[in-house]
Amino acid sequence: MSQKNKWIKAVITSLNNLGGQGSLNEIYEEVENGNTIKLNSYTDWKAQIRKNLYLHSSDCEIFRGTPGDETDLIYATDEKGSGKWGLRNYKEPTNIYSFIRGQVYKRSDIHDNFGGNRQRGISACKNHPMIFIFSGKSGEDYGYKDGWQDANTFFYTGEGQSGDQVFKEGNKALRDHIKNGKDVYLFEKTEASPSGMYEFKDQLTNIGYHTITGNDKEGNHRKMIVFEFETTQKINNDSNSTEPTIASNDLSDLRNMALKNVNEYQNTTYQQRKTIIRKRAAAIKKYALKRANGICEACKEDAPFQTQDGSPFLEVHHLQKLSDGGPDHPENVAAICPNCHRKAHYSRDAKEFNKYIVELISEQENTLTNKIGE
Repeated sequence: MSQKNKWIKAVITSLNNLGGQGSLNEIYEEVENGNTIKLNSYTDWKAQIRKNLYLHSSDCEIFRGTPGDETDLIYATDEKGSGKWGLRNYKEPTNIYSFIRGQVYKRSDIHDNFGGNRQRGISACKNHPMIFIFSGKSGEDYGYKDGWQDANTFFYTGEGQSGDQVFKEGNKALRDHIKNGKDVYLFEKTEASPSGMYEFKDQLTNIGYHTITGNDKEGNHRKMIVFEFETTQKINNDSNSTEPTIASNDLSDLRNMALKNVNEYQNTTYQQRKTIIRKRAAAIKKYALKRANGICEACKEDAPFQTQDGSPFLEVHHLQKLSDGGPDHPENVAAICPNCHRKAHYSRDAKEFNKYIVELISEQENTLTNKIGE
């Protein structure tokens, strides 16, 4: 029985799709929607599902193998007869959004999974809170010269091959990615990369931009936008040390600090804009924790414990972005307990749970802003 037949394969696929556990009715529905078996060829296909499930579970009397062997694939999640089943060797799927630094990816695979324009250097995804930027030497033909300024700072030239570059489409998306709750992922084409392959470099946060002059593809003089990025991890690390320097515990002060837009400070230096971003990231974290006042903003239970300094332990979750940390809008963050935080990222109903938290925070923010007088 070591070779899996089509029925047990369908059951395994169904349970994987259901997050490792499901009722018989849920398994039936998954098999029916899967279209891998011609069910109308069977007088009672549901009986085939049950039979093969029972044959592969040591919790059932008709099981003919040895408990724990390669045929013992299914277990009863509750007591026998409950009709609920689980996959013994189910593995939590790796977060599909987790790109690995230094790993090479096929660009077409990225777009197959997440969408976005397949040709442009700036590719914003419609159905995912992500923006991909693709960099390579070919851009130099149009006056682009992207590159790392140091280990954590990357300059990226905006899109537009003819005439002055303006803030529309991809350029607008990059400028406003923090406000819109989008994460930015940088992929670079290296000389060693095969055609269509890009190396993932890092997740970035926009610090600001400056303009330069150069020639377009027709050789005409024009204005070009250069976005100034810093690695998100660097900002997160630095904001943790910045947080203790924020003396105010006033919600109004913290809110105003969190909402500072670096693009409104284009007359400042790059270093000054970096400081603003760090203070924003630290302020939004402190704001969310202060607003929660020791109570999880999702389940409404008290924080599970206190830290060494006596503060209630809650984690700041970003509701729109994929990643946690960095600057954000007060309406897009929630201070929640570790259990709810894991649920918001990894549960089967993560999307619905996040929508629920969004509604709670929206109501809370409406009440607060009326008091604060924004």
